Amino acid sequence: MLYKLRVFLETDGEDVYRDIEIQEDATLEDLHNVIVNSFDFDGTEMASFYLTDDELNQGMEIPLFSMDETQPVNNSMSNTLVKDVLSEENPNLLYVYDFLNMWRFLVGLMETGNEEPGIEYPQVVHAQGIRPEDPPEIDFNQMPDDERDIFEGDDNPFGEFFGYDEDEWN
Repeated sequence: MLYKLRVFLETDGEDVYRDIEIQEDATLEDLHNVIVNSFDFDGTEMASFYLTDDELNQGMEIPLFSMDETQPVNNSMSNTLVKDVLSEENPNLLYVYDFLNMWRFLVGLMETGNEEPGIEYPQVVHAQGIRPEDPPEIDFNQMPDDERDIFEGDDNPFGEFFGYDEDEWN
């Protein structure tokens, strides 16, 4: 089976996306490679896919390489098939490329179909827009309260716990 995906790049304005056809038994590493190439990245940066819920909240990470010793060794793009993370019930993934610049993408399942004989997959079937030079600025003040920094504000949440008073610091 063939999956037709739309990969939207988060930008400050213009719609920038690629429509990609990929086989259901391709890995997320295959999808990562076609995304990197189609948006003209050099492919030298780390990246991760994230499972999402219906409201596009970020869920479990599937990294390019598993470096977290608490995660299963097989939790990586090369060990995860497209069909295992995308379906009509779960049609979206988040994708982040280059964690210093935070290029963020929404990957959405548009439709499924049959492969065409003689076509090499994955392939980009439509491209809209050009990737800007820089990623959009992330405004952390627009984040919901439960995602903000717990250290924000004047109160030191650990001051009392560790037994020192901020006023006696000097």
